Amino acid sequence: MANPPEQPLLRLGAATAIGRRTGGGIPIPRKFAPGDQAQTPAGQKLTRLSEQLDANTPALQLRADPDALAPERLLVFELTGGILKFEQAVRLVPGLEFLGAEDLDEDEFDKNPAVYLMVPSEGALRNIVTLWRGWQRDGTVPPQFSAWKTMLSQLRNIRPWGPQDRIAPEDVDVLTAEVEAGQLTVRVEIELVFRENAEVAEREARAGIAAARGAIIARSRIEGAGYHALLTDIPTAALRDALARDPASLAGSEAILQIRPQSIFQSVSLEEVAGFPVGGAPNLAGDPIAAIFDAVPLSQHPRLAGTLSVDDPFGLEPLAVGPRKHGTAMASAVVHGDLNHAWDRPLERPIHFVNMLYATADPAHPERFPDRLPADMFEEALVRMREGNNATARHVIVINASLGDPNKPFANRISGWARVVDYLASKYGVLFVISAGNHHAYVETQGMTAGAFEALDMPQKIRVALRASASQIATRRILAPAEAINAITVGALHADHYIYPHPVAPPTFDLWDGTGLSAISSGLGPGYGGATKPDILAPGGRHYVRVDPAGDHHRLQPLTANAANFGGIAVAAPPTATSLNPNVVARTVGTSVAAALATGVAARAHEALEAAYPDFVGLPSAQRAALLKALLVHGARWTEARDLLIEILGPADNKQHYRQKDNVRRYIGFGAYDPELIVNCADDRATLWAVGTLNSDQGKRFRIPWPAAMSGKAQPHGLSATLAWFTPPKPGAVAYRGVRMKIVEPGQLGAAGVKACGTQPDPKQAHKGTVVHRRWDGEKAAAIAGDGFFELDVQREVDDLDAAANFALVVTLQMAGEAAIYTQVLNRVVIKPVVPVLA
Repeated sequence: MANPPEQPLLRLGAATAIGRRTGGGIPIPRKFAPGDQAQTPAGQKLTRLSEQLDANTPALQLRADPDALAPERLLVFELTGGILKFEQAVRLVPGLEFLGAEDLDEDEFDKNPAVYLMVPSEGALRNIVTLWRGWQRDGTVPPQFSAWKTMLSQLRNIRPWGPQDRIAPEDVDVLTAEVEAGQLTVRVEIELVFRENAEVAEREARAGIAAARGAIIARSRIEGAGYHALLTDIPTAALRDALARDPASLAGSEAILQIRPQSIFQSVSLEEVAGFPVGGAPNLAGDPIAAIFDAVPLSQHPRLAGTLSVDDPFGLEPLAVGPRKHGTAMASAVVHGDLNHAWDRPLERPIHFVNMLYATADPAHPERFPDRLPADMFEEALVRMREGNNATARHVIVINASLGDPNKPFANRISGWARVVDYLASKYGVLFVISAGNHHAYVETQGMTAGAFEALDMPQKIRVALRASASQIATRRILAPAEAINAITVGALHADHYIYPHPVAPPTFDLWDGTGLSAISSGLGPGYGGATKPDILAPGGRHYVRVDPAGDHHRLQPLTANAANFGGIAVAAPPTATSLNPNVVARTVGTSVAAALATGVAARAHEALEAAYPDFVGLPSAQRAALLKALLVHGARWTEARDLLIEILGPADNKQHYRQKDNVRRYIGFGAYDPELIVNCADDRATLWAVGTLNSDQGKRFRIPWPAAMSGKAQPHGLSATLAWFTPPKPGAVAYRGVRMKIVEPGQLGAAGVKACGTQPDPKQAHKGTVVHRRWDGEKAAAIAGDGFFELDVQREVDDLDAAANFALVVTLQMAGEAAIYTQVLNRVVIKPVVPVLA
């Protein structure tokens, strides 16, 4: 089975342990003096609470007022900025449950405001008031409560979690449309406040649902993700009351954190290709390394027969009576890539496929989830795959999930589904490759008629359309669970290998042709905590738009039903009702197929490393998964879209490069990936890799062999490095990202003749997730001796987790046209790869 590439990736030698390097300023948040604090909304409410407690106002009376600070009520502490080590301070207050913290959007007063969520008992509430009184009296608190002094000085508001919080603004329109559809009931997901006493919280929520005459369809509680949710059918009238923020409705229930629309599935457009050459399936063997979570596929399609090990834990196969489009297309893209452009390296191992959805005969909902919460299905599937003597796919370390939920665009609050993905990735050491999601709603352009738009030349059309897209970024964000910080999120590059054979006439346009942009429908970033999302772009087909007049302006409507008529990625597809050909090929566009292509590349990279290093499969699965994660991002580069995005989105002042780069990465992440950079080296390019573990507050130094061919020559050359890891999520903590790592800025840049490259996210932006990608380039002659080394340090920041964290590092040295680079580095690595002997 082994099929090593001719120039395999090279393995770095052992690292040296070093002390963690400190540095970098932390923004200082706005603070209030005690006297000023007393005049803030927070101070006034705490003063009122203090008076009520002095008067021994009963807890039940406090709870009767939905706007009061009351025992056993979820309270929102709104701060001017985050506070380190606040979790430890909370533990000093008996009866206080700290449920987590979330970042707020920057405003005119505070750059990094945050909210802290806490549920106090009556005793805890009295203790908080005691701390408040001491702070008001003389500006002090007991020494062990120093974090409380910081919190009180930064507290700008405090209030109960109320009806306005339980239905987020981004969910109102979806739920309102459901209410107005005329159905007797609406299916919604109710996420509960994650309490230590789960039974009390769920009992209260169930009582509220029963009082509203609702029905519970399914439930889930996943401890490690802080996830407790119910799938329910709610009468339309009851949901209308909740949307009206009636405190007596479900929106006023103390046990409920949020009410969200049911997760739905986004179908894809498939355009059958006539006369495509007949093809079969590769002969695959061994244990699967890659898996697909998707809709029941047509597993016996001639191009897929024998390539999939299908597991049906939810009994969906008998329900799949409609055309099995999505799962078949995703399986084809992972196994074959784009059938219009076959990969040079065939897949060698079969793919494990878990049925998550099924095809229906209803054209309005062609493929759908069963009556389960998707997050719960993901957890059950991972347990079944990895645990016990009957584990179905123990060796899988990369999972494709092209299942973006159009009902849940990311809006700064991480979804329960994404939290579960983060938890499963960390617990099992698996890499989820997730589609960014697609937006098929029109992009509206103000101040220009359709005729005026069509009269523009193509460069001006592009600019008008991009300005319109930028003005609507907030409504075109990535879709759950794409904000998961442990996952690789894949956006769709507006590119494919299909050439439409006829002229395309207005009002239909290929607006993004040759721009290097993500497809106009591709979900935009950033992700949770400002992480770079999408992480990468992979080809998702050229998505054409139609120009629709709209009075004195016009709309750009991404094609939907016939989106793949003009472009797309070629995949296996089910036959149509009138087709007699079982070997159907169709084109599709979007982020789903882009993520599937990336998953296929990750699987091939693993197989290439297996072939080059016989002991590779003996490495811990979490380290190999982290390496695949690092490789996918390492092979990405910003496209020519960078200049266009800076021109249109700005800011125009080049001194504001941080904001410029932030706008670029919203569209293209770390860049468009190149499979060749991921799997192979070249004569003039050497890529090295290492895996290992880091403890809290620990660093490691890697010595990278410097080739003689890169010394003393004043010609373009570069160095790039990517660090990836999985963090245990901490949903009930100030810092959700439990483990933070970084690449330390190298001290030898001058000697190497390079400096930080401008065509990449800013270093601060690059360090906000769980993958860091940095590049340095230059034209000055390197002063490192030909037998010397370039040193690169990675480190884990201080945290309170005792366990070591797995990581992977990938480094590339390149000097275009200098053919000796790979050989010179190969000769100096200690562990040699298996290299095929050419005939």
